[in-house]
Amino acid sequence: MSHSFLCFFAGCLFSAQVDAPNAEQTAAVAKLVRQLDLAEKTRRDEAEQQLLKLGTAVLPLLPESASASAEVKLRLARVRTQLETLRGEEDVKSRAVTLSGEALPFAEVIATIEKQTGNKLVDFRGQFGQQADAKTAKLALEKAPFWAALDQMLDSVGMTVYQYSGEPGLALVNRASTELPRHNRGTYAGAFRIEATDVTARRDLRDPNGQALRVQVEVAWEPRLAPIALSQSSDAISAVGDNGQVLAPGSDSELEAMVNPGESSVLVPLAFSLPPRAMNKIATLKGNLSVLLPGPVESFRFEKLTAGAKSDQRRGGVKVILDQVRQNNLVWEVRVRVVFDKPGNALESHRNWVLHNEVFLESPDKQRINFAGLETTRQSDNEVGVAYLFDVESIAGHTFVYETPAVLMSTTVPYELRDIALP
Repeated sequence: MSHSFLCFFAGCLFSAQVDAPNAEQTAAVAKLVRQLDLAEKTRRDEAEQQLLKLGTAVLPLLPESASASAEVKLRLARVRTQLETLRGEEDVKSRAVTLSGEALPFAEVIATIEKQTGNKLVDFRGQFGQQADAKTAKLALEKAPFWAALDQMLDSVGMTVYQYSGEPGLALVNRASTELPRHNRGTYAGAFRIEATDVTARRDLRDPNGQALRVQVEVAWEPRLAPIALSQSSDAISAVGDNGQVLAPGSDSELEAMVNPGESSVLVPLAFSLPPRAMNKIATLKGNLSVLLPGPVESFRFEKLTAGAKSDQRRGGVKVILDQVRQNNLVWEVRVRVVFDKPGNALESHRNWVLHNEVFLESPDKQRINFAGLETTRQSDNEVGVAYLFDVESIAGHTFVYETPAVLMSTTVPYELRDIALP
């Protein structure tokens, strides 16, 4: 992905733009796709490798494979899956911010950060009854990671993040006068910000085994991401006190934190055996978070619906199957199944993220019609079936649109926290 930067004289604001595929790239991709069906296997292999070398920027140029030969379908699916996975791995990396000036208007600053990083920022002061005065920031950022840049900016204007807005993006509000500055309060690990927020020591006077130390850790992510779940295994944690003593984990389990729609962070409580009073702080706390992430979203469009329609479409590592279209009393029912090639544990029964995928009808005059209800019809290790109900008189001529990640990924996020004061 290439970026171009534009400097504005007033405050020297920089903005990044993603270059759209040009005519040369479009022609090159079309030529390579045709070569996927050549008689010589070596030339087919070579064309596939060339498509991969072009990188994730060519994903929008890959054609639908419905009318292609079986060979082309197979190779296009393989290329798309690898490029989607690569794009997902790139997304886990932090986006950079370049922004400098002595008195930068707050509204322009958050607009510029959003444009450079793809992370939505929302001035939420009005919802808190706070006066939305014209703040200005003093910044000197050169390719700074998103969270480091955001923390410095918020400290400059006396604001912080409100994590429970329930709306897309990060909600920004005025910081309480007693709250410490955000910068250097936590640690940054790629697209994640991790901070110890609370430490509790518990001593059970009747049962020595009831003694424990709990460190509550807040894990936040860049809002362009949408994690499905985060987990921390006790055997992937190590902590050492300022007296050199190693803290023993308080359990042998793996703690999983589910992510609800609209959340921008989760709290993960880490348990340890109660240390001696001679320990004043945890000098270092290291861990490895396991994060389950959806890859880039693909749109599946089933056009010109009729009663009894059946078809399927594939993008990368996911297939959406239109099983049935039928009238159900006064509404129309559309039954679909979503099958993932490599779902990992993303479809376990207690996870309902797939039910929050974007699903709607598009009328012949291009109006969006949201579903009136849904029912899960099937759930297995790699497949989910859902029946969607639409309140329309006739389904004829409508388009059913289903949007879902093409790949599901599990990644490890190592982190290290320092100098956590003990009670």
